[in-house]
Amino acid sequence: MYDLLSAAINGRNDEGYDFCLTGDLCQMRDQKRFLKERGFKVGQINVYPALKSEDVLKALTLIWKCKITGWWHYQSKYEELGICTEEEFGKRLHKEVG
Repeated sequence: MYDLLSAAINGRNDEGYDFCLTGDLCQMRDQKRFLKERGFKVGQINVYPALKSEDVLKALTLIWKCKITGWWHYQSKYEELGICTEEEFGKRLHKEVG
């Protein structure tokens, strides 16, 4: 979490990264760690871990399939990229929340 706070203070913006991960600090940390462990290069835009646009589909597909904390923040992007439908998202969210 320290690296996220440090990046915000320093106003870090890595060139070529244009899709920010989202969630609370712990969720973003978990998503970043998960993706890095799978070989993704994760940059930084201010406080947000960021991906290059060419990695977004694969990364979000993995976040969706593996239910990484904060997965629910990407509903519109999942639908836009064809990762899931609105109905599939709703069913999973209902199942997770109860």
